[in-house]
Amino acid sequence: MTTKYLSIDEASQRTGVGRTTILYRVNNGKFPEPDAIVTHKRTATLGWLPETIEEYNTNKKEN
Repeated sequence: MTTKYLSIDEASQRTGVGRTTILYRVNNGKFPEPDAIVTHKRTATLGWLPETIEEYNTNKKEN
């Protein structure tokens, strides 16, 4: 079974938070750390499990 991760664009769409803001919040501990990071040379692709983003949305609405 293959694990499906959400890209930063998909996480942005599901949360309503912009890409740059997601990166800023990850660095400041206000957005979940990526569940997967794939690096290639000097670039990194971040990925979140759908459950991670769902939990973030639930907690965001409660706060």
